Amino acid sequence: MKISGWFLGCGAILALVACLIFFLSVSGSSLFNPGALSSARAQNTIIAGFSSHADFESRCELCHTPFQGPDATRCTECHRDVRDQIANVRGAHGQLRDVQSCAACHPDHKGARANLTRVAFTEIPHNQFGFSLARHERDYDNAPLTCRACHTFAPTRATETLAVRAACVSCHTRADARFVAEHRAAMGEQCLACHDGTDRLRGFDHNQVFALDGKHATVACSKCHIANHFRGTPRECVQCHADPAIHRGQFSNACAACHTAAGWRPARLIRHSFPLDHGGKPAACQVCHPANYGTNTCYTCHAHEPNAIARTHLAANIRDVQACTKCHPTGKKIE
Repeated sequence: MKISGWFLGCGAILALVACLIFFLSVSGSSLFNPGALSSARAQNTIIAGFSSHADFESRCELCHTPFQGPDATRCTECHRDVRDQIANVRGAHGQLRDVQSCAACHPDHKGARANLTRVAFTEIPHNQFGFSLARHERDYDNAPLTCRACHTFAPTRATETLAVRAACVSCHTRADARFVAEHRAAMGEQCLACHDGTDRLRGFDHNQVFALDGKHATVACSKCHIANHFRGTPRECVQCHADPAIHRGQFSNACAACHTAAGWRPARLIRHSFPLDHGGKPAACQVCHPANYGTNTCYTCHAHEPNAIARTHLAANIRDVQACTKCHPTGKKIE
């Protein structure tokens, strides 16, 4: 009885599987269909006998690998022009790094009226083409920019580059004709040789001149380079940041001793050139800085007395007796 029951159980399972296979073959896998395929046609072009994706909606295997999803190699079996771009490293698809993720830019199952070639502006990994859209999402009048605002989709890469350059000049001339004319005269016509869309010069390592980290990383170039002047740009904190009222003149211009580029707050003593435990234990700040924190003195402790210190040093032919830490950076006597 136990053996016959086991056979009956296996038979029931096999019967269910057979029914499921039959149901899927009849339904055309519609059970797993997340939505209708696009019926959009590309200029009435027939590819592999189909005029649109909607023509093979029930044949999932043409695009999908079971249990894995869309397969780029199956896409290029029909879209051979894309396959050639990838193989010859040319055109839009030849420049993409993640070229195997077709559905990232061309998602289907969005309905019969979906246009698979009119990709959403934000979905294109445009930075992979060497130009970021971070500052080119909207026009000067705040209207959303479209692809054709910069691209005319010319037949060759050379003519497309010329078209993009013309679009740069045309758009920016409308905003500031005088600057664009002067800029072209001084820098030439190769816009993309210097500009990558992030408002930073292409190939220019700004960190070699001034590190753009922390809060400085998001500051627009025009905030530091007034009227597009680059030479003589301020590099010291006090040249851009006024001394706040809370300081009340108590601190010097050595801002980095307490602040970092991450932000003015929290402010903390980051570095102190003189050992704070010089007297055996940390002393109050006012011992060395009785007037303000930008100046210091050594005459408030030990047996220091200005006249005696002057006589001692002059006898050794040392005349600069006010900058104590210059010769005694650790507070110790020179042997």
